[in-house]
Amino acid sequence: MKIRVLITDDQRLMREGLKTILDLEQDLTVVDLAENGRDALDKIADTQPDVILMDIRMPVMDGVECTGIIKQQYPDIKVIILTTFDDDEFIIDALKNGAVGYLLKDLSSDKLVSAIRDAYNGNSIMQPEIAAKVIAHITGTMKEPARNNTTSEPKYAEELTSRERDVLQLVGKGMSNSEISRKLYISEGTVKNYISNLYAKLEVDDRSKLTLFAIENKHI
Repeated sequence: MKIRVLITDDQRLMREGLKTILDLEQDLTVVDLAENGRDALDKIADTQPDVILMDIRMPVMDGVECTGIIKQQYPDIKVIILTTFDDDEFIIDALKNGAVGYLLKDLSSDKLVSAIRDAYNGNSIMQPEIAAKVIAHITGTMKEPARNNTTSEPKYAEELTSRERDVLQLVGKGMSNSEISRKLYISEGTVKNYISNLYAKLEVDDRSKLTLFAIENKHI
């Protein structure tokens, strides 16, 4: 069964170039091309994509707004933000709206294909330079804490086991389940179990929120 991909970008050359690359893969199929967020929303019902590659800056409706609507209406669809703009606020807003990854367009075709597969399998994707921008942004917003802030751990964090903390740390660095598996010398199935435990204990419902939790609470 092929992974169904919808490409959303306002540049025709980019849309068609990505389609050419992805159609070379036996396990991927591009079901349609959209030129902006509104166009993507109009095509989702008919094409039923598993993964959407989403540009950020587009006319009519941008990628951040479109991602939020998609996750409300089609929570099972995985959205990967693919852009030339590594703007801090766009990154944060896209992740908060439910994007599972944020990639710059200068990445290799092999890494893009790998990212689509990871997203389909429930993993988050964040290039190291993007993770660094997220960390820098959140660190900057925390430089002037409120006077009544405490240094205690966030709610439920004290319930985490040592291994769950290890997994959370690596999720915060944007690692996929397979990468975490290799890093900690445990099976991918075990990684998935730990992540399910983290969802329950930290009361988050997707990978992007777990990633933000890890970064915001300095578990990386």
